[in-house]
Amino acid sequence: MGTFRYLLCLVGIILAIPVLGLITLAIKLPITISGIIYLLACSLIVSGLVTSPLLPRHYYLLIIAGVSALIIVVSARVVLVGQSKSSEIKMITLPSGETRWISYIIDEQDSLIFGEALFHLIGGDSQDEHENLTPAFLMAYSEMKKQGEFPSPIASTYLNLQQPNHFDAVIIEPESKEQLQFGVVFLHGYMGNVNAQCWEIAQAVKKLNGMTICPSTGWRGEWWRPEGQAILQSTFDYLRTQSIQKLYLGGFSNGGFGISRLASQLGNEKRLSGLIFIDGFANGVSIKEVGLPVLIIEGKDDERVPVSVASQFAMEVGDLGTYRELSGDHFLIMKHPDLVQNEIVKWLEEQESGK
Repeated sequence: MGTFRYLLCLVGIILAIPVLGLITLAIKLPITISGIIYLLACSLIVSGLVTSPLLPRHYYLLIIAGVSALIIVVSARVVLVGQSKSSEIKMITLPSGETRWISYIIDEQDSLIFGEALFHLIGGDSQDEHENLTPAFLMAYSEMKKQGEFPSPIASTYLNLQQPNHFDAVIIEPESKEQLQFGVVFLHGYMGNVNAQCWEIAQAVKKLNGMTICPSTGWRGEWWRPEGQAILQSTFDYLRTQSIQKLYLGGFSNGGFGISRLASQLGNEKRLSGLIFIDGFANGVSIKEVGLPVLIIEGKDDERVPVSVASQFAMEVGDLGTYRELSGDHFLIMKHPDLVQNEIVKWLEEQESGK
């Protein structure tokens, strides 16, 4: 038994490293109540494991307390979030139409804010990109939660559960009960699908009585791979069941690159009426051959996809393209949503009016 407790202690020391790291971040970052309970529960479990050689008769009480706290918060979120019906945001798993229970267990706000902070610490984004992202996320989630709580595709994405026969899709419809005029399929980029980005795009689309649907593929956002292509096709098929007869296809970063690489196949979807690219462009010649109007949005300070790349793409697309450079970096959808939304609304109005 002594050897077993020392093994538990070793496991606890290993687990303590990420837990202490998250606690350190939690001191500096905003965190939800469920996030606090998760950290407290993990701390109790780790404390029990680490102290097992020192408290041979009592260490398991800490572990039990921690596990119990985890069970309580998971159960509470599954029940409460599952029963909360946001009037605007819906997430289903296609093609079944249900929602995975795992999608309820973590508040997306915590996942995105802590995830971006860790991403920055390992050099994933620059100081300029990192600056003002957390306030932007907080503002978006504050507005979104006025509609109620909602599930998130993040957990399923990082558990590699986004597969062609079982993938999450965020759906946002206008509050109006009128017949939907069109649908916008919006493809996420690297790091995976999140409600927040989909919601910002949908604020523009719903002004013209359109539906926004944001399907999920793997966290790398590789839409050009067979799995991504199949998920996109399944999304088109779902919209056919919803009697959506007119579609626009858009993408951010890798989502835009994905559309570029799939250009030769887009002609098979006869309902497509236009394409939207935001900070992700390639092969404008192929896009021009598709023959659809194109909206091109580029952040003037984008470090990942420079203005020179966007302007070259716009030149290749030619008269079919509407090119807009906006103040902001690669993450302008979150940092400057009003600018992005205004351009999308104006362009969609032009397409819908037949200009």
